[in-house]
Amino acid sequence: MIKKVMFVLVFLIMASCKNETKNIGYEIQGTVEGFNDSICEIFQFDYESVYLKDSVVIKDGKFKFTGTIDMPRSTLLKIKGMPGKVFFWLENTQTSVTINNDDLNKAIIVGGEAQRMLNVHKLKKRPINNKIDSLSKVIMTGRERGNLTDQETDTLYSRMRALNEERFEITKTFIRDFPNTLESARTLNESRARLDKEVFAELFALMNDRTQASIYGKELGRYLKLNIDPQIGDTYVDFELNNVKGQKTKVSDLRKKYTLIEFWASWCVPCRESNPALKKVYEKFHEKGFNIIGVSMDRTKENWLKAITEDSLLWDHISMEKGSRSDVATIYNIKGIPDNILIDDEGIIIGRSLVVEDLEAKLELEFNEK
Repeated sequence: MIKKVMFVLVFLIMASCKNETKNIGYEIQGTVEGFNDSICEIFQFDYESVYLKDSVVIKDGKFKFTGTIDMPRSTLLKIKGMPGKVFFWLENTQTSVTINNDDLNKAIIVGGEAQRMLNVHKLKKRPINNKIDSLSKVIMTGRERGNLTDQETDTLYSRMRALNEERFEITKTFIRDFPNTLESARTLNESRARLDKEVFAELFALMNDRTQASIYGKELGRYLKLNIDPQIGDTYVDFELNNVKGQKTKVSDLRKKYTLIEFWASWCVPCRESNPALKKVYEKFHEKGFNIIGVSMDRTKENWLKAITEDSLLWDHISMEKGSRSDVATIYNIKGIPDNILIDDEGIIIGRSLVVEDLEAKLELEFNEK
């Protein structure tokens, strides 16, 4: 009988623990002055869409969010009418947000372990960030007054580039020192456009299985697997995306004797500015066997189609609906647009990142030789 009672007690305790664990959620308590009745919002993004969005009204200088979350997630906090924004780690624990001035970038946030590591990261970058902020003010003031010579401007921008590189070295050191943290996984993801693949792989390899299994770690692994980055002389990697009618279309179905795969977007000013010259090249060589496949990085179909119509782009078009997070962007290591790849009739890459003048000269040479 005693054994049965003990068993029931143990069972109830275990069930109680499970229920307690299940009921634990997050609580964000914030304080801010001067923004009563303003809207405070939080957004959580995964690598494809907005995962969570919530908002509250600030009352008596305070705001509060409650809920539960499946795992720690990088979260954006904004207040309507206040400049700036701040990212923090939302975890199933209490988080305090203290805003002592009208700048969210300087908010003091205390939370769980992931947030603690973000604060460590910020602390290490603070001295260099202060230098960057001061230099930015000097450049801005000089622009407004118009009293900087070209040489002075070049010197200031050169100094800014050096400071940014110095800050990036601090970030890489942080990842090496604290590889098994979500903050390192998130930071490595955001830094990948600036890293050689070898360095990227080295930093990823430092992370343990748990970190690599997080949504941030999985994105790192996906990038490493897909980032083929074919170069001149390599065979291009075929891919399939939706065309303007929503139909799945392969690049191989649209290829001609020479094909330019042009990565662009409606919001890309340099892309739009180069389209008139690109149209002339297309018209000059199309009948000879040249085609262009426009690969849009627009996330909004309406904007993409509108830009095609406005610029009178007569070539074939397909779209990467996930933008820079698309598999295609990762495969070709697209770090910015406009960018392009020129392939011949055998699918060999014979040009990369060509400006319109160089593209025209290359096609003149190729068609004359044949």
